[in-house]
Amino acid sequence: MNIELLPDLAAMASLLLILCFLRRRHRQEGVGLWIAGLLFIFLEAGAYSLYERSGPRHIPCHVIALDSYVIAGTLFLWAAVKPLAPQNKTKIYLAVTAGCLMGLQTIYGFDIYVPAPYRWITIIGLIAGVVTPFVLERGFRLGMASWLPLVQLLIWGPVWIFASKGMFRDTAYYPLFVLYMCAAILFWLSLPKKSLGRIVIVVGFVLWSLVFLAHSWISNQPQYVDLAAEVWDWQKFLVTIGMLLVLLERQVAINEWHALHDQLTGLANRRCYEEKLDEAIRLAQRTGSKLALVMIDLDGFKAVNDTQGHDIGDLLLQFIARNLQKVIRPVDMLARLGGDEFILLMTNLPADLTRERIVAIANTRVKETLSIPFSCKGEAFVLSASTGVALYPEDTTDEVLLRRLADQRMYEQKPNSAMMQA
Repeated sequence: MNIELLPDLAAMASLLLILCFLRRRHRQEGVGLWIAGLLFIFLEAGAYSLYERSGPRHIPCHVIALDSYVIAGTLFLWAAVKPLAPQNKTKIYLAVTAGCLMGLQTIYGFDIYVPAPYRWITIIGLIAGVVTPFVLERGFRLGMASWLPLVQLLIWGPVWIFASKGMFRDTAYYPLFVLYMCAAILFWLSLPKKSLGRIVIVVGFVLWSLVFLAHSWISNQPQYVDLAAEVWDWQKFLVTIGMLLVLLERQVAINEWHALHDQLTGLANRRCYEEKLDEAIRLAQRTGSKLALVMIDLDGFKAVNDTQGHDIGDLLLQFIARNLQKVIRPVDMLARLGGDEFILLMTNLPADLTRERIVAIANTRVKETLSIPFSCKGEAFVLSASTGVALYPEDTTDEVLLRRLADQRMYEQKPNSAMMQA
């Protein structure tokens, strides 16, 4: 056993444990595939630490290491492409491609150095890789998957050439170069643009692919072997650290979202509304425009909660929130302040728009939205709402008083009871 690799194995295991711990605490899409891929990389590292150039461990360790690279790269590809492509078709296509690549790596792992087996696996891999997308799409139009046959040609064409020239190490490592470069490209496309983790992951996969590409050349350059051995593990740690960064960045983004949004409806909450109101007032001051604050209080919602239960009440609030969100302008903001109370901030209104017109627009949007029946368990309910509108700067330039005026005008319209069963 190569004990010099034990520190690297320990470091890799530590990073994997951290990634598993974070995933258990904060479940996130695709992380399971990252961990599975890294586990196969850890398996490859373990096999490499036991590898010997001759002896009983030579072939098993060689095959395990090479096939682990294929499986890991396929899992990384699957994780990267998940947000971009249909999952069932992706799984089938990747499984077919991975099976052919594992066949190629296994042939090389068994130290078979004659062209014929490589040519046969090349023919099988090319036919399977090119035909599978058309079979999955059930036709000759691949749409966004039209680049897949080209990738297969990019893999198997050079493999045939390398095998024919007796360049068997290149035959094995060149497809790994393509596989990991594709992972780099797809992670670049699928991860958030403003993400440090994205950059680290992509750099790691690019380096990884280049290491595979240069492996044959370096093996014939004794002066670079030690340096190559050091570089060999860099990309593994880069990718793992990048994945940890992405996981932490996602959790920070989730925490920030929850801090500014209502968890039941997904609308902005009171804190977010107050920040947006400050921005809207500054915009109105700069441009000379108006803004309107529209308080909305559902009439009869308490009766729904009391008679139908809180679960139905929550579904009703979500239904109303979605419908209200659809009728407002992109520049406006709808927030839930709590209970059955909402607030609509209408910004950048023309200075010559009259109060009567603004109030009519707000009331019409709310009334038409609430006229849509909410159906649940064989019953349908329609709620009405009381609204109050305050204008900036027409009514006041004070933020607190603006909200108080809208609140007061809303309660002046409040009826005694307003739940109707449709």
